[in-house]
Amino acid sequence: MKKFLALSMLTALVLVGCNKAAAPTTTTPATDGTTTTTTPAPKAEDGIVADAPKECPNKSSVVVKSEETGTVNVAAANSWYVEQTPDSGTFYFTNYTFDPQSAWGHTYTDTDAMAYFSVGTTDKKAVANGSWDAAKKDTHKLSDTNISSKKASRGLIGDKKKVEITYFGSDYVCGDVAIDDGYGSITGKFIAKYHKWTSSL
Repeated sequence: MKKFLALSMLTALVLVGCNKAAAPTTTTPATDGTTTTTTPAPKAEDGIVADAPKECPNKSSVVVKSEETGTVNVAAANSWYVEQTPDSGTFYFTNYTFDPQSAWGHTYTDTDAMAYFSVGTTDKKAVANGSWDAAKKDTHKLSDTNISSKKASRGLIGDKKKVEITYFGSDYVCGDVAIDDGYGSITGKFIAKYHKWTSSL
């Protein structure tokens, strides 16, 4: 009976081992003729938002371009929507760790870049899903379009400015931005973390 139980347990262990996916390994020859085999720890894919709402992309594809900053790809971790009031807020996209309570408290290094733009409503309705188009004169106002770096702060002018919000929640604000004045641009799909700004006064 003991032999039967031992054989059954051994068979079960072999079957479990066979069903496991093999992890990638690296074999390194040593100077003494032996080899060392190492299995690297699994890595999470960079920039993926695990709890992204179904209406949102699970990573940011925002690209900021200007003469001063070059081309900057912005990760979801550095994408923010900061609500000042229910009817107005500002999107910030940076390549550095951003403090949503202190947008201007950062000291720029040579490679740091920040792009931002504000959305609001002239009829005082709360910002929600919808379109903001600088070429249209409606109740949706798109303003303060800017790219900042250590070298310069560049305002983006003209009417080639559109923002589409497809999801607005207390966790994230998601959508698509297409702002380009020929000298600088902010473009791509975004998942921005939501933050309600609070006054310290």
